[in-house]
Formats: sequence, structure tokens, C-alpha cells
Amino acid sequence: TRLALAEAELAEARSEVLEAERGLQLSRDELSSALATLTLQERALARQRDLVTRGVGTESALENAELAANSTASTALSRRQSVQAAEQRVTTTNARVGRAAINLAEAERDLENTTLVAAFDGGLSDVTIVEGGLVSANERIATLIDDTALEVAVRVSTEQYSRLIDGAGLLRPAP
Repeated sequence: TRLALAEAELAEARSEVLEAERGLQLSRDELSSALATLTLQERALARQRDLVTRGVGTESALENAELAANSTASTALSRRQSVQAAEQRVTTTNARVGRAAINLAEAERDLENTTLVAAFDGGLSDVTIVEGGLVSANERIATLIDDTALEVAVRVSTEQYSRLIDGAGLLRPAP
């Protein structure tokens, strides 16, 4: 479960990075648009000043152009702050991806450490654990039996033993 949660956390963090990068690009586009508008407003202001100096324009039109240029400059400043905030979000989400990757690696390592592998194939006997149970250090959880090294001892009577040996007194080969 921890491994699955860590994988989901990493995927979510990567998704947030993509979203933050898209947000940063949009903020940059908005800043570019605001700067272009500011350039236009500054040209309009310069034109109004020129008209006023030539006596053709009005002070009211000049004042409106100044207000529009000032408002656009404020918008551009706001867009710069948005770009800075978006860059910070990208940095933060990249750091979150790093932490999620570390958590994933730790969960994988923990899972690998919870798997017990015997040095040989065999059967288990005297199993004392249940699925989902906790195991403490040095706890005996089962007995591993090597089924290729089993020895069986059976008591037989003398009459039964005589049927198992051949004429030379050796054990007969039998299944």
C-alpha cells in the first residue's frame, strides 16, 4: 500500500509540475501582452504630448493618455509579479517531485526488505504469522523443511524386516 501511495504521490507531483509550467507560460504570455499594450499606450501618450505642444491637442486628452499609460504600467507590473509567482510554483512543485521520488524509492526498498527468500526450495511448517500481521526482529515465523533431505524412520517387526532383505541380507531395491 505504501508503494502504491508513493507511486500515486509521484504521479500527482509530476502532474502539478506540468500544470505549474503551463501556468508560467500563460503568465509570460500575459506579461508580453501587457508590455505590448504599454508600448502602445506610451506611443499614444507621446503623440498627445506632441499634439499639445503644437497647440492642436487638449489637456484633457493628454491627461487621459497619461492615465491609460499609468494603468497599463500597473497591469504590466502585476503581470511581472504573476510570472515571478508562477516561477516559484514551478520550483516548489519540482521540489515536491524530488521528495515524492525519495518516498517512492524508500517504499520500494521497504517492500524489498519485507520479502523473505530461503536459500533452498522446501516446505513450511509451524507457520506462526498471518497476512497483514507485524513481525518483530528475531521472531520465528515458520520452520523451513528441505524436502530433498528428509529422513524417515519406521519401526518394523523382525518378520517384516525379513521380507525387506534379499538372500544376501541386503535391503532389496524397491519403490
